[in-house]
Amino acid sequence: MQKEINNPEEQFGCFWLSAKAVVVNQEQQKVLVLKRSKKEKFHTGAYDLPGGHVDKGESVAGCLKREMKDETGLEVKVGDILAIREYPKEHEMFDKIKALRFIAYYKGGEVKLSEEHSEFEWLTFDEVKAKLALDKLKKEDRGYEEEKRDTILLAKKYLENKGSVEKWQRAIADFENYKRQTAKQNEEFRKYATENVITEILPVVDNFQASLEHIPEEEKNGGWVTGILYIQKQLLDVLASHGVEPMNVQVGDIFDANLHEAIKAQGQGTSDKKQKTKNEKKVENNNNITITKVIKDGYKIGDKIIRPAMVETS
Repeated sequence: MQKEINNPEEQFGCFWLSAKAVVVNQEQQKVLVLKRSKKEKFHTGAYDLPGGHVDKGESVAGCLKREMKDETGLEVKVGDILAIREYPKEHEMFDKIKALRFIAYYKGGEVKLSEEHSEFEWLTFDEVKAKLALDKLKKEDRGYEEEKRDTILLAKKYLENKGSVEKWQRAIADFENYKRQTAKQNEEFRKYATENVITEILPVVDNFQASLEHIPEEEKNGGWVTGILYIQKQLLDVLASHGVEPMNVQVGDIFDANLHEAIKAQGQGTSDKKQKTKNEKKVENNNNITITKVIKDGYKIGDKIIRPAMVETS
């Protein structure tokens, strides 16, 4: 509870600080307004805000929390300073007071008034403007109450500005997320499109490879063979520029179902489905199966398999 100070010079020297706060219930969008008790020396029954003078050696935030607890019983979070005020020059003591005005956020509790105040109300900002209109205030209290009204309306403007800044920050964050998502989608689309094109090119590479395997021995050094080899190299270079690498599977490698696809050997009957199923299960379950022939090499981009190698196994 605030102690009365008749001579501020005895405590602080040239002046003393008064700190009051606009307590905002953000959930209900209302502010706490008090009325001064009839026991108070000045502005009896006038509208007021919770707070009081700062004790010597006490922080302003500490003062506000103490005064809030003493005068209202509420738990609050002290926010930013709204204004520095001068008291009306109606008493010589007020010339020595510098008034700080803060915003505070209601955190919990029920209002329990001290002897300094007799009534309280939770009002919307529009209700504050109506109740504290100058034509409704007592003439002797107008300066005092007008300052409280202006401070509350300043808190409204502060919250509106803060809300605008928060919306702007959210918009910036949303835009950054949009850019990241768009970039990711574009990258995925590019990869998907590239993989499709690569998948269509691989049969052409296979055909070149197959053609080279059937060139007669006496023609292997011919000019047309050199041209085919050059075209094949160009295709492989294009694939390499997109990160595509051949798996270079060799006869004798251990069969890996994640990398290789086992196909039947030439001459194996197509009607014996039971035997085919048995062989497939054998390939899947036996880690010691070796590759006896590479039909088509496999290709990958990084660790991703674009096409498994097609092989025959023992």
